[in-house]
Amino acid sequence: MGYHKDNHFSNLDLVLIAIIISLLLISWGYLIIEYSSLPNIIAVHFDILGKPNGYSSKENIWFAPAIFSVLSIAFIFGAKHQEAITFPKREIGSTEKSSNLKMMLYTALLLAIISPLIVYTIIEASIIKNFEMPWLMPIIVGIAAIYLGIVFYYKFKTLKLS
Repeated sequence: MGYHKDNHFSNLDLVLIAIIISLLLISWGYLIIEYSSLPNIIAVHFDILGKPNGYSSKENIWFAPAIFSVLSIAFIFGAKHQEAITFPKREIGSTEKSSNLKMMLYTALLLAIISPLIVYTIIEASIIKNFEMPWLMPIIVGIAAIYLGIVFYYKFKTLKLS
């Protein structure tokens, strides 16, 4: 996943972006399909074992995919236009650009992976009585741990090459 001098994404970057957009569309599609079957009060918060322990109006379910989508798209645009989001304004070296690009795209991917998990969990917990999802927290922690490993790898690689 390289970063080209002409400020274009590589083919591998574009595949990653397509995966991100697909995951976000899955979240939205599943929500749109299942929305009418939701009760007026839905589960919106879960304990460590995946049991619902917070509830809200069903209209609030739209916030989850909206927030994940906005943040994912912001990270993609941030990866493409790094100088525009850098503060204080400065010239970014090619090694740092490449590393930042990867970290931003992986961050967008992390958000896009978590979005369908959250939407699915909220919908299923709202429909199924005595809902439990003990595997949810380990999956999210595992995904976050992999993400942190990738971020530290690219940061370490950037510092080593500087």
